[in-house]
Amino acid sequence: MYGNTERMMEVVAQGIMDEGVPVNIYNVSRVTISKILPSLWLNRGVMIGAPTYEGGLFPDMAHVMKMALRKHIFNKYTAGFGSHAWLGGGQREYNGRIEALKWTPFGNFEFKGAPDSEEMSKGRQFGAEFARFIKNV
Repeated sequence: MYGNTERMMEVVAQGIMDEGVPVNIYNVSRVTISKILPSLWLNRGVMIGAPTYEGGLFPDMAHVMKMALRKHIFNKYTAGFGSHAWLGGGQREYNGRIEALKWTPFGNFEFKGAPDSEEMSKGRQFGAEFARFIKNV
């Protein structure tokens, strides 16, 4: 929506790649579901970056997760992050959806508005920690 989550995804992805783990990034607002679902099938680790929208998960990401459930894409390892303006709420919905998918949570975090340099550093570290986790499961 405002690019805050996208900016964070860039540093999270860099943290993952720093650990030698390949990354596929899909902007769910611009890429069709038919391009995203095969990647979900093939990879054991799924990093979800999505902003809060009207107190819930960004609708396009909610749709991807709904389709993953419909296609029985179960038993993945996942981590998530996202931006919010006032109250948040996207991460709560994310947590409910990963439970339905039987995805094992690594962790998640939210940040308010545009991420500052400290939050960007945290994002890169979060990506690196997730990559190390994925390599060891």
